[in-house]
Amino acid sequence: MGLNFNSITVKTIVHILFFSTLFVLFIGFVTKYIFSAAYLDLENEKVRIIVNNIKPSIALNLSYGFREAITEISNKALENKNILAIKINNYTTNDKLIFTKDIDSISSLEQDNLLHKSTLLDPATDKTIGELKLIYSKDSYESYMKKFYQWLFFGIFIFSISNLFLASILYKSLKNLSVLDAALKAFNPNQPKKLNLKISIGDEISSISQSANIMIENITRFLNASKELNKKLFQSQIHLKDAQRMAKVGSWDYNFEDKSLILSDEYYRILGIKLHTILTWQDFLSLICKDDYMRVYKEIQNAIRRGSQFDLEYAVILHNGKKIYIKSNGKVRKKQNGSMRITGVSMDITNDIKNQKTIEKLAYFDGLTGLANRTLLKDRMTKAIQNAKRTQDLLAVIFLDLDHFKLINDTLGHSVGDELLAYIASLLKTQLRESDTLSRLGGDEFVILLPIIKDIDTASNIASKIQQTLESKHDIGTHGLYITSSIGVAIYPEHGTTSDELIRNADTAMYEAKNEGRNKYKIYSQSMGNFVDKQLNLEQDLTTAVKRKTEIEVFYQPKIESLTQKISGAEALVRWRHPTKGLIFPDDFIYMAESTGLMVELGNIIIEASIKQVQEWNEFGFNNLKVAINLSARQFQDINLVPFVASMLSKFNVDGSQVEFEITESISMANMPTTFRILTELKELGVSIAIDDFGTGHSSLAYLKKFPIDTLKIDKSFIIDIAESDEDKVIAQTIISMAHSLGMKTVAEGVETQTHVTLLKQLKCDLLQGYFYTKPISKNDFITFLKEY
Repeated sequence: MGLNFNSITVKTIVHILFFSTLFVLFIGFVTKYIFSAAYLDLENEKVRIIVNNIKPSIALNLSYGFREAITEISNKALENKNILAIKINNYTTNDKLIFTKDIDSISSLEQDNLLHKSTLLDPATDKTIGELKLIYSKDSYESYMKKFYQWLFFGIFIFSISNLFLASILYKSLKNLSVLDAALKAFNPNQPKKLNLKISIGDEISSISQSANIMIENITRFLNASKELNKKLFQSQIHLKDAQRMAKVGSWDYNFEDKSLILSDEYYRILGIKLHTILTWQDFLSLICKDDYMRVYKEIQNAIRRGSQFDLEYAVILHNGKKIYIKSNGKVRKKQNGSMRITGVSMDITNDIKNQKTIEKLAYFDGLTGLANRTLLKDRMTKAIQNAKRTQDLLAVIFLDLDHFKLINDTLGHSVGDELLAYIASLLKTQLRESDTLSRLGGDEFVILLPIIKDIDTASNIASKIQQTLESKHDIGTHGLYITSSIGVAIYPEHGTTSDELIRNADTAMYEAKNEGRNKYKIYSQSMGNFVDKQLNLEQDLTTAVKRKTEIEVFYQPKIESLTQKISGAEALVRWRHPTKGLIFPDDFIYMAESTGLMVELGNIIIEASIKQVQEWNEFGFNNLKVAINLSARQFQDINLVPFVASMLSKFNVDGSQVEFEITESISMANMPTTFRILTELKELGVSIAIDDFGTGHSSLAYLKKFPIDTLKIDKSFIIDIAESDEDKVIAQTIISMAHSLGMKTVAEGVETQTHVTLLKQLKCDLLQGYFYTKPISKNDFITFLKEY
């Protein structure tokens, strides 16, 4: 092959040599002007760091005239082998301090090495007091660059030799292309034969020759491959149908020229139409639901006019009346000859729509009761307020909270509580109008929106009717529950003009109803003020008091033997001595402890203090006294109750016979198998068990007989009028006789007069307790009472 400057070989070699030369020149330029400068900058940065390290100390000592300190700092810096000299000009005294390594000529050092100048400022005044010069050796820089250039030149030399060698190899290899060129020109496509080339094996030309032979073999296989391709195409069509079926996606095509509509097999199935049934374009559109028809028709017409795509979701009514939802994506295709067609794919999204509605339901409705949640309630309240503002009407918000619902959860379990909430929701629905909104905010809190009312009395009547409906006995599973509620009512616009304000004020009124004894409804008034805020503050104070324990006190009310009038013991009654509000009675904070989860901790404080008090009574010589401690429902369900009582008896060395635990009827009857187990475990510690407020609950006498109970406490409601009411007297006598027949003792609460004492003594009541003897008193006053009684 002759030398041709247009040949690939020559061009390749020339380019290699040219760009290699450019590369070498570029490397030289980069080394001299960039790398060298960068390394020199790095050395200067080292000098700046050294100067910044010593500068503050030199400036400080220079400002005070401490030359010896400056000398020490400078000599210490000169220990760095690269620092050649330090020169300090003192502007105040016009002195010059020079420190070097046995070198006399500073000017020669400044010319041949790195020099850094820095102004010295007085630290106190920021006034310029001098100048610092530091001369840094360039030896390491020059040594490094010398070595670098040596290796660089060696690398360039190796690179140049390599490129020359590469050019030689390329020239020898690429000249064989002429041989391949002649062979390809002699190739006959009608009689394909392999190329017979005498080229060295292993080089690129040999590889190209082999590739050419492979190409010829591929051409001879083409016809056979075409046949196989047709078979695969047919199989792919089958797979496409299967894929469409699995994905519930169908394709369709409408040709405006011949009015033909072609549907895929899957789209026939989606539409519930027999396969290959001929449909016109109008038949196709007529399947769309009436509510969506015009919207879909306009979108498709717009796409036809613009020749654009469309993306639609709509409902379709099948021939069997079933309603499904379709998502269609399509494109209008227009050709230059004026022909036009629509190609589209459609998917059955019925399940997606159902799932979306489910998600929306979860977002706006309570999962347990199916009622509106807070989000939906506030949305409807906003609309109702806007309407009431426009029409000058009133609307009402009723906030309802079940009384003692936590007791049901704690004693019967959350499953019963959830069942009760669902039942209450269905019951409340029956008491409301269709236009009203019933919602559950959470827990046992329900809010009712009355969007239009004539006057406040309308809301009051509905609240009263709801309470009356809830007051009766309700069968929840195997339990018969008596439910009461506390209700607060707020009226728009008198009590608020926003949803948040109305809900908050209705909530405040509800808390006022609870504060007055529950099972009531209250209309909000401004006099209620910041009741909720006060309650929250009080709850926070109670949490602090329980944690500290110092504000929680136990008072004692004595129990007197009716026959001997001797003191048999006392009931422990908790008091909260608030730092600013004074003494607070349990009715005002026990419910807080229950609702905030503090009841167990508070109860343990009372148990520990009471048992410790028995120890003190014993030390004073009152060895036969017994303390009675009340147990709440939450304490009774605490798995650590029995171990804690055992540990307190052991800690204070008190015999179990000196301790009695009082539980209410409602607690004892709530979960009787659990009640029996816990009472049995307590009895094993030697303590006594009393049923408090007997006669006010719904005890089963059969179970009462089986429980290990020692004492029945007759509720004070039967004692107060015992002298005037024959009915109360008969009830008290019946309870006393029944208790004695079961081997139990009786305690009468609310003894306030000598007549009470005389009558109860005649009825053979064992123990008396009440204001006739004394109100509950502090532990110190009780000791005095013991000594003086």
